[in-house]
Amino acid sequence: MRRKEFIDLILDSISDYFDIYHNYWFENHKFVIYAYCYNRHNKYESATQESRLWEMKSFEHLFFINSDNLDMEQLNALKQFAIERIEPHFVRGDGKFPVKHHLYTYISFIIITRNKPSPEVAKAIENTSWNKNYMLSAKGSASLRLACVTPREYSVITSKNAQDIHDFLSDIMFHIEHYEE
Repeated sequence: MRRKEFIDLILDSISDYFDIYHNYWFENHKFVIYAYCYNRHNKYESATQESRLWEMKSFEHLFFINSDNLDMEQLNALKQFAIERIEPHFVRGDGKFPVKHHLYTYISFIIITRNKPSPEVAKAIENTSWNKNYMLSAKGSASLRLACVTPREYSVITSKNAQDIHDFLSDIMFHIEHYEE
């Protein structure tokens, strides 16, 4: 299976929930796809602000990267870029704290490779864990989640906090395998 076809299957699955941008550029980095999801929940909302008992906002930012190979240098550079550039801009809006009533934000990278990463890189992906709490979690938190997919080898490697992404991508691959038979 070609990587483009795999991306199309993913986009078909998430298009009802995410705003999707193709060939997205951010600070001289090109992402094949950037997808954004915002959820707002509240209790007893009416026409006036005073009747709302509580409110929470959650966000997910999905960045898709197409790469022939993924090595440790690229992986470390990506993690550094996510922490130093993406988190301040996409989570905090270049300010000190996230928006009012922020509960959590996921910053997720789905790296689609032609060749399966080395065992060293796979272990580094699995052991990636970055979470940031704002005002001792009173203003919510942000988490970095990584996934590396090699469609032609039916390989999905994710960080431990990205189990839902692993299950989602594996399910897509299962259906691909099923339909190819």
